[in-house]
Amino acid sequence: MKKNRIPIFIKFLIILTFIAVIPVIYVGISTVNINKKALQISIFELHTQLAKSIADKISYQLKEIDSEIPYITKTLDLEEIPWSNKETILRTILDSHQNLISISLLDTSGKEKIKIYNPDLEQNPKLIDYSNDSNFLNLKSNNRIISSVIFDESLNPNINVFYNLAKKYFLVITISLKNIWNEVNNLKIGKTGFCYIIDEKNRIIAHKNREYLLKLIADKKIEEITKMPFSGSIEYIDKTNKYIIGAFAPVKELNWRVIVNQPKNEAYYSSMIIQKQAIYIVIITSILAIILSFIIARNLVKPIIELSKAAIEVSKKNFSIKINIKTNDELDDLISTFNDMTRELKKYEDIQLDRLIAEKTKTEAVIFSIADGIIMTDYSGKILLVNKQTRDIFNIGNINFEEKYIWDFVKDTKFKETLENVISNCNETVIREIDLSTSEFARFFQTTTRPVITAKGEKLGVVTVVRDITLEKELDRMKDDFLHSITHDLRNPITSIKGFLGFMSNNVAGPLNEQYRKMVEIMDRATTRLLNMVNDILDLAKLESGKIELNLTNADLIDTINHTLELIKPQVLMKNINIKIEKINEIGKLNFDQKLIERVINNLVGNAIKFTPEYGNITIQLEDKPDRVEIRVIDTGEGIPKEYLDKIFEKFQQVAGQRKGGTGLGLTICKHIVEAHNGKIWVESKLGEGSKFIFYIPKNI
Repeated sequence: MKKNRIPIFIKFLIILTFIAVIPVIYVGISTVNINKKALQISIFELHTQLAKSIADKISYQLKEIDSEIPYITKTLDLEEIPWSNKETILRTILDSHQNLISISLLDTSGKEKIKIYNPDLEQNPKLIDYSNDSNFLNLKSNNRIISSVIFDESLNPNINVFYNLAKKYFLVITISLKNIWNEVNNLKIGKTGFCYIIDEKNRIIAHKNREYLLKLIADKKIEEITKMPFSGSIEYIDKTNKYIIGAFAPVKELNWRVIVNQPKNEAYYSSMIIQKQAIYIVIITSILAIILSFIIARNLVKPIIELSKAAIEVSKKNFSIKINIKTNDELDDLISTFNDMTRELKKYEDIQLDRLIAEKTKTEAVIFSIADGIIMTDYSGKILLVNKQTRDIFNIGNINFEEKYIWDFVKDTKFKETLENVISNCNETVIREIDLSTSEFARFFQTTTRPVITAKGEKLGVVTVVRDITLEKELDRMKDDFLHSITHDLRNPITSIKGFLGFMSNNVAGPLNEQYRKMVEIMDRATTRLLNMVNDILDLAKLESGKIELNLTNADLIDTINHTLELIKPQVLMKNINIKIEKINEIGKLNFDQKLIERVINNLVGNAIKFTPEYGNITIQLEDKPDRVEIRVIDTGEGIPKEYLDKIFEKFQQVAGQRKGGTGLGLTICKHIVEAHNGKIWVESKLGEGSKFIFYIPKNI
């Protein structure tokens, strides 16, 4: 251990100590917010309870009166009790309730017959005629009617409660709300908060400022809460754009609302003071933390930055870099280890360079010994490697290819376009055949292009192998010429044989017994099959040579398919196969060669019939797409193994184990006919799940 060395642990300890302060600050602020929320909830509850208390007092007064009504009704119904005694009973009830102003007994016409009053609350009682009063008129169909609030000359609030006593008597009890109104006016909520009451018409009927009495409320939010049948609290902005905390409680019997209001900033004043103090603490703590972090980070991060810069240089294979910094802590050991590592990497690089030079020499020897031409380029076509055989193919001398492009040395336009397309878009192995034949010499080349990828997935470029396949093409041509010559020479004698067999079947040469007739029929079928094979070979030769000209007509594809199905109907009926045409959408008329497309449909449906078991299904689907019409022949047959899907359209190819007659040329002919229409044909199949042969015809051929 070196003396006077500050351990890096101590430095990190300082940082971690500071980091621990952050949660404390967070918890402090969270606690303040929680307290603020709790205070807000308490204020809401307090306001709601105040409003509910006043609403309950009003309701209680009405309930007290309602509790006396059964007794009054029963008393008035007893005929043996004289009216003087009945009046005494009403007086007793009046005296027992200090807020009752008067009790009046009305006859059926609405006129007061008896009126008992409280002299402390009413000085000049007069008998009143209620016959035209709307409350009295409505009372005839109700048991109780409560009037709106009535203010006397001194602006004291009263209400009249009308009772229908079994439709024999009518009772009017006048109740004074002065005590409750005084309580509302004197209720203090903070400094400026207040309470008021609104009636069913949204008029203010109790307020500390008498100027507002019987005026409609102006706040839309208060209008909304008058429709709520429960008590609660809200925050809203009043007409002066002040934020208000409000609480409300309904007086259900009267459809009134008791409302308590207080400015939000006043209600939350103590919470705002605590919040400001917390913000000041957070700001001061943050400033101190930033200063402390800067001092510590400056001393701690400097060597790390130097190490980072040095590491970048090492990634660029500059192993001569060296760091000269002293930190007097564990970072000194890291810097020393880093310098040792760069020295070792430098040694290793020198060894690897020598080895790579040797490996490159071997690789170049192998590449330049291969008989085929090899070209390695990047994706833009810039040449990276060319062997001698490539120079010979392109007639290139000993030219320096550095910073040159392969198409600069390819003279043939077709070859150049092929290379440009393949190299610039090479993501997998691509094989192309190129015909560079002239009038004097035949020359064919095959290019195989694939991306060069390292074990780590890094793409280095594209390698193209150019192979001279002229001899192979000439052999194929000679084989095809021989086959075409033989088949052409065979067609005439086979046609003659078939004709004579027809004469024999028609008894031209004399009658045949049953045994001879069967033999002639077998020979006729074999001759027909042989003739079809010869015709297929000759037709394929014409298609391959491009000598068949398309007889394009604007025709209905559905009619063409129906005509084809009529021709093969006996085969369908023989195996009881259900065959249908399915249009995914409407198919318009299309330009195509009807006879050739009929042959394609015939071959595809014929194959489907061969490989579909009895009572199977074959579906011909047609779909009109924006640029083409797509036809699908779907069967429920045996299916095709995966390994045959790419080979099945080649000449004489048949699936092993599924040979059921035929030349093996039907699908090849289909492929050439579809491609002659600038279309494409392919197959989708799984063994045991049937097959789907698909081809399309472009709308613009």
